[in-house]
Order: sequence, then structure tokens, then C-alpha cells
Amino acid sequence: MSGAAGLLNRPLIAIALALALACAACGEPTEVLVGEGLLVLKGATLIDGTGAEPREDSVIVVDGGRILRVGSRGDFHFPDSAQRKDVSGHFVLPGFIDMHVHVHPEARIETVEALLEFGVTTIRSPGAAQSAGVELRDQIAAGQVRGPRMITGAAFINGSPRFDWTVAVATPDEIRDVVRQQAAAGADLVKLYWDVTPELVAAAVEEAHALGLKVAGHLHATSWTQAARLGIDALLHSGAEGPTWELVPERHRAQLRALPYREFYARWIELVELDGELMNSLIAALVANDVTVDPTLVAMESLHFGDDPKVLERLEPERAPPSVVSLWGPDWQQRNPFVFTNPMGIVRELTSGKGVFPVALQIVRRLHEGGVRLTAGSDVGMPWITPGVSLHRELELLVQAGIDEADVIVMATRKGAEGLGLEDRFGTVEAGKLADLVVLSADPLSDIRNTRSVTDVYKAGELVYPATPR
Repeated sequence: MSGAAGLLNRPLIAIALALALACAACGEPTEVLVGEGLLVLKGATLIDGTGAEPREDSVIVVDGGRILRVGSRGDFHFPDSAQRKDVSGHFVLPGFIDMHVHVHPEARIETVEALLEFGVTTIRSPGAAQSAGVELRDQIAAGQVRGPRMITGAAFINGSPRFDWTVAVATPDEIRDVVRQQAAAGADLVKLYWDVTPELVAAAVEEAHALGLKVAGHLHATSWTQAARLGIDALLHSGAEGPTWELVPERHRAQLRALPYREFYARWIELVELDGELMNSLIAALVANDVTVDPTLVAMESLHFGDDPKVLERLEPERAPPSVVSLWGPDWQQRNPFVFTNPMGIVRELTSGKGVFPVALQIVRRLHEGGVRLTAGSDVGMPWITPGVSLHRELELLVQAGIDEADVIVMATRKGAEGLGLEDRFGTVEAGKLADLVVLSADPLSDIRNTRSVTDVYKAGELVYPATPR
């Protein structure tokens, strides 16, 4: 160190050395932290998102929006200017990551604010109407809107014009052109939909990756194994068509497809193979190609049980912002409007397939046991999906599937960051990471429902819940 900067820092260094020597003499730790505006959270049990054992009586030091140090009480000494907050008896986790959020323009502000209230500090929006997602992402980043940081796609890309909310393509050249347009408009990722064939997936993945974009898929015409081998980054809805057909022996698939849906579900449960070569092959393809899977079990529950108001009660619609509820359609208090009024027609038959849901839980457990990267997503934007609440219900369902609470917390934090390719920035409570922190009043490792006991939320070191005036 030399010059003016060195001279200015010598008094601080001298003070730090003097304190360190004094501490060493009395047998205490010697690290002295200096800096203006430090935030110190002390006394909580830390569940850091890495999968490590909880650290009791922890100390987390935040400087300039990032985590400076993580340790135990007594490890550090701070300047008098440090803001100290005693969170003894509480639990600190990384901010939650909801990997499946669709933000409607009419309810965008209320949706993202509600997500913060439930500890969600990062969201992935797989698809949004044209530039709506990009605009909201940029408003949040600029501090104009209070919400989780956002990684967003643009309009869904489909291999046919059957859905009017998608961009229809028919050839590899057309899908490459749409990917380029979405990249130029500022999208972070591309979402491929129902009728995209393997040939189109291959072209989209190659073009998107060349432009630095990830590719996610809600697929039907392309199997999950095919998509994985073609390089797709993420697959959505583990109860949807991809794994459903792959886990039925091929000799039965044509017969199964010909059945009306009310007969299809019962027959599928008889034919699906949860153990053996079909499952092993699927898992091997997902792991070998580093594919992230977002199960969205809570969305599947809301559809198969869309005629059961008791399921709606669990999703606490009274906590949904009015602007969100207004998008759910008519008669939503008695039944899920998506199931009974959707133009796809066949969707209303989903309620006859309640027996499928326990099997879907078993599929998710086997994917986890096989080493597939699972993340947590809620499908906000669908009827009955309450922003924030539904992510916590998703965590409950993952535990119900047979996954340990500690692993589920890792899915909702570190693995989400890994799936976004941003694990060097957030997802765990470690020095150098952004200070995305959630403070809970109850232990989520003893009961995953305790993830709802949010008292404070910090996003990049700023207290964003309880909300403070800007």
C-alpha cells in the first residue's frame, strides 16, 4: 500500500492491530472488522443453504449489500458505527428462489411485493407477454419497483398456432429467428412449449446458447430424455407429459393415448413404471446433461383438485392481493377456473385424475434420489396460486414426497441459484455472496411449514420486509 490511500488507512490499521493484540492477550478471537455501515445479525441459528449442519449462535456481517463474514458469537469485533441486530431464538436462511412465476401486467406490482413478504428474493419468470417481463425486471433492478430480482423470458414459443398466447413456429429457421428477437429484446431465457418437436428444440437450444440465453421447456411433442440430450437447461412440471409418457412401456403408449381422459388416468397408474430401466434412463439423461427440473407440485395439486375448495383453503387466497384474485376468473371460490373454463377443453378432465398426484410425488422423490437437480417453483399467475404462500406449499409437498427438510431448503435456495447459473452471486449464506437473508421465528428443519414464519427479509443487505418507506 502506498500514496495517499495508504496514509489514510494507516490509522485504521493501527487501531485494528492494537485491538487484535489486546484480544489475543485475553485469549479471545483476534479478527477485527472495520468499515462504515456494517450490519451485524447475531444470535440466530444459521441454515446456510449449502447443506451443512446448522450453526447455532451465529454472526452474519453484511457490508455494502454483500456478506462480509459468517461466524459465531465472539469471533469478530466491530466498530461502534455497526448496526447490530439481535436475532437470538430465530433462524436465518438464504432468500428463497421461486423458479416459476408468471407476472401479469395488471398485477405486477402487487405480485412481486407479496413475494418479498414471504421471503422470496429472486424469481425466474419462464415466460411473459412480449416485453412485460423485461420491463418489470429492469424496474426492479433500478429500484423503481420493490420486488425480488428477476430473471425472465419473453413469449412462449410453440410448434403450432393452437395456443393464442404463444409465438408459433414451424421450421428451425423460424425458431432461430424468434430466439434472436427475444434476445435482442432483453430476455434472459427462452421457453419452449407443448408442440415444439425435437428438431425445433435442437435449433432453439443452439441459437439461444450462442446468444448466452438458457432454455426451459414445458414439453409434450419432445420427451424429457430427448430434450436433455439436445442440451435444454431446464424442464418444467414433473407431472406433465414429458415424464408421464416416458415411464410407460412403449408398447402401451398408443393404446393409452387413445383413451378418454377419465379412463386414461386409471390406466396410466396401472402401467407407469417407477422403478427399472425407464426411470433409470430418464434420470441418467437429466443428470448427465445437467438439467434442472422444476416440479411445480402445487400447481398440479391445484388442477387435479380444482373442484375441492379445501385445497384452495391451504393456498390462503385471502392473502393474495386483490389485483391477483381479479385475474382468477369467475366462481373461483368453489372451483379452479382454469380447469373448468380453459379453452383447451380436456383440462376440465384433470379433476378425474386425483389418483395421479401421489404417483407424481413418487416420481419427484425418485428424481431426487437419482441426483437430479430439483428446484422450487409455484407457477404464480395461475388461478388459486397465491404469490408467496404457494411456494411454501410447494416446499411442504416436496417433503410430503419423501424428501428431507434440509434438502428441500437447499432446493429452494442454492439449487435454484445453480439452475440460474448464478450460484456465485446468491443462494447461500457465505462470505462474498449478496446478502439475501430470511429470518424465521421457528425451525424449518423440525417442520417445513415453519418456512412461513418470516419476520424479516433482506435483499442485498436492504431490509425489504417489513417494508420501510423509500
